[in-house]
Amino acid sequence: MGIPGAFGSVLLEGLVSALLYGLTTLQTYLYFMHYSEDASTMKFLVFAIWILDTLHVSFICHVLYYYLITNYGVPTSLEYLVWSLPASLVVNALVIAAAQCFFAHKIYYLCRPQR
Repeated sequence: MGIPGAFGSVLLEGLVSALLYGLTTLQTYLYFMHYSEDASTMKFLVFAIWILDTLHVSFICHVLYYYLITNYGVPTSLEYLVWSLPASLVVNALVIAAAQCFFAHKIYYLCRPQR
């Protein structure tokens, strides 16, 4: 496949990520408009995940810009990772952990014995 093919697929993945971020932003906006009576903890969780998703997309855009624009045609730039790639992985892991903890809490609440 080579470097151009690999960069092409990475660029497409970044564009799809940006598209999904737009949908997440819309869902966040609609949530705050229609579910204003929800608990503060739920609102905080939604806002925190949206902020983390914003950071993730920003880091991915930085990675794409660094490799595809700033260092285009510089093969030595591929020898090490730019700082925003590991940062995006950490932020993504935080989003995954928050979502899984939320669902684990809901499952525990639904499956607990009734008194």
